[in-house]
Amino acid sequence: MAQPFLDRLRRGPLLCDGAMGTQLYANGVDFEQCFDALNLTNLALVTEIHRAYITAGADVIETNSFGANRFKLEAFGLADKVAQINSKAMRAAKDARDVM
Repeated sequence: MAQPFLDRLRRGPLLCDGAMGTQLYANGVDFEQCFDALNLTNLALVTEIHRAYITAGADVIETNSFGANRFKLEAFGLADKVAQINSKAMRAAKDARDVM
């Protein structure tokens, strides 16, 4: 698995996605809301943002899981949903990639 990645790096720099939080906010999500919880409540929006980054030319997309840990999620009463939120974050990124 590492060799194809190294081969890709030899061809030139990788373009990575931008700020997921900024795009969520631009799509009407309040800053006070838990962005990671959207993986459970609005996965379609998260997936669409991934697709937009891919369409714009991103070679690498990151999951919507920046704060998806028990310490951060505890403040939103979601500490028991860490695994589920991270699993859905991965699913959204994979689904966006597979459609493109």
